[in-house]
Amino acid sequence: MSKLINISEATTIAIHSLALIGREKRQLNASEISRITKFSKNHLAKVLQTLVKQGYLKSMRGPKGGFTLSYKPEDVTLLEIFEIFEGKITVDYCSGHVDDCPFENCIYGDILDDISTDFQKKFGNRRLSDVRMKH
Repeated sequence: MSKLINISEATTIAIHSLALIGREKRQLNASEISRITKFSKNHLAKVLQTLVKQGYLKSMRGPKGGFTLSYKPEDVTLLEIFEIFEGKITVDYCSGHVDDCPFENCIYGDILDDISTDFQKKFGNRRLSDVRMKH
């Protein structure tokens, strides 16, 4: 089975972790986040450090340390986080990577561009604050 849109494990970890941290009123450390989300602590730690470097998280070291959001959850879109790990979404993309295509029009028509544009809109409109957690 194949997926048209592939979201990497790093992106999934980032979005879930940021949503979780955004819901808490206190700092969360990597062990707590790993326990709650069931993500590998090692991979999670690397992703969290990337988010610190990108300015989305603040990190405090030590026994009482952990991570907090640098922004309000309503100010961060899923698209921003997606593009940190996956790169910018390209519209008007040729899947054949051919500069001089022998066809007059793209075989796929506008389908891939429409899907990319729709994905950008949906992820761009969904914010960390929109994510609901189980009780």
